[in-house]
Amino acid sequence: MRREVSYLPELPHQMNMDNKRVGSNVHKIIDLCETVTGTHAVLMISLPTCRPCHDSLSEFLQQNKRLQIPFACLTMADEGEYYQMFCHDYGAQVEILPINETQLKRMGVNRFPTFLIIDNNGIILREFILVEYLIRYIEQMPISMQIGKKDEK
Repeated sequence: MRREVSYLPELPHQMNMDNKRVGSNVHKIIDLCETVTGTHAVLMISLPTCRPCHDSLSEFLQQNKRLQIPFACLTMADEGEYYQMFCHDYGAQVEILPINETQLKRMGVNRFPTFLIIDNNGIILREFILVEYLIRYIEQMPISMQIGKKDEK
């Protein structure tokens, strides 16, 4: 176990990721579902063939039973059969939105899974790779007070 832990990046590297996406608007790249539009929400970007994506999605869905955060999963749809199986496995628990390679490149996402916290305008506020850090952030930060509240216009 110690050997495996030694392979993990140091804490500063886990927390200070290259956050080029923070501050950008996801609405310029993809149309989001109503569940995550006009509210603070969490988006997960995944690949249907990525085992860590499946594990992280299951872990987040379990945690979200308690947190009740608006959530959608953006999944690479270019791999048709695998995308369909992913939708079959998780579609009853979360809204799954198809995303293609061009959209992934425009978003600059190349690590999977990636979790994004967005505000009510679709602006990316934070990015996480690990569910544990995402949950801690949501529980400890003032934004958790705003998540799930629709923007009243």
